Order: sequence, then structure tokens, then C-alpha cells
Amino acid sequence: MSTAHQVAYWKHHARKHEARANAAPDSAELERLRAADAELTTRKTAELSETERLQKERDDALAEAAAERARTEAATASALRLQVAADKGLTPAQATRLQGATKEELEADADELLSAFGPVTPAPGTPRSGGPRGSDAGGGATTTATGAELYRQRHGKN
Repeated sequence: MSTAHQVAYWKHHARKHEARANAAPDSAELERLRAADAELTTRKTAELSETERLQKERDDALAEAAAERARTEAATASALRLQVAADKGLTPAQATRLQGATKEELEADADELLSAFGPVTPAPGTPRSGGPRGSDAGGGATTTATGAELYRQRHGKN
């Protein structure tokens, strides 16, 4: 591409972007539009009859109540799922997989999950992920000297 073609290309795109920026409303125009929208909403509300206004308020309240009811039911189901999982010894990740609407259905599903995959508790004496820490490291009194001795044993240092 020659220099003249490149200059023409970039001028074209600069003009296009400048036209787009100039077409966007400025802050004063946005404020005017917001004020006009608020005034229109006020006029529409004033034009409604008392009965229409009350029906609209009732419909809004019913919709809000239905949404709140759905949120409450979802929270209750989640809490019940977590409770059953804790009682059966499942992890929270496994609890999200439980299926059922009642406690009995959730317990039956948890039993099925346990029979298919077994318990999730680690065998006694198995170190935790990341290696032994705290009371796992040494089994006895944990002092600085015992920790240093354990380090020397594991890493072959004197």
C-alpha cells in the first residue's frame, strides 16, 4: 500500500469516527432527554384513572411478591439440600448435584450418590492436600527445634 493510499485510508476512518462522536448526544442533551422522560412518566401517571392506577400498583405488587416467593423457595431448597448433604457426609459440591423436592427424596439421592462413589472422607493418617502441616508434621510436641529437626531429616541438611 502506498503512502498516499495509507493517508487516505486513515483519513477516511478518522472522519468516520469523528462523525460518530459528533452524532452522540452531549451531557446537556442527555439531561434534557431525562427530564422529558420524567415529565412524560408523570403525565401518563396523572392521566390514569384512579382504578387503573390502583390496578397497576396491585399488578406490580403481585409481580414483586411472586419474585420474592421464588427467591425464598430457592433459598429453602438450597438450605435443605446442604443440610441433607451435611447429614450424609457429602461435600458442598456434591450437595449441588442432589435431586429432589422433599427431604426424603434428597436423602434417597444422597444414599444413591454415596453407594455409587463411596464416602468422601480421607483414610486416617492420610496427609492433607499440600502435605502435612501443624499437628500432622511430627505427631509430638511442635516446637521450633522439632520443626528444624524434621526439616533436616526430610531435606538431608545438617
